[in-house]
Amino acid sequence: MEWKYYTNKSIKRKIDFHLRDAAMLFANCEPTPEARKQALEKEQEYLSKIYDLDPHFAERCGYSR
Repeated sequence: MEWKYYTNKSIKRKIDFHLRDAAMLFANCEPTPEARKQALEKEQEYLSKIYDLDPHFAERCGYSR
């Protein structure tokens, strides 16, 4: 099991970019249940992109297929 996040600087940079965008979803999310649900769905899209780069790291972040 190789964690590319910790061994490849290029992949780490890409993953960090996606994590930042996912965090911004919740920072700018309205306090309504619908907005939170949309943010959670969009977060899974970002985690899917992370999964393509490093499956182990994405699963650790909460990615569910």
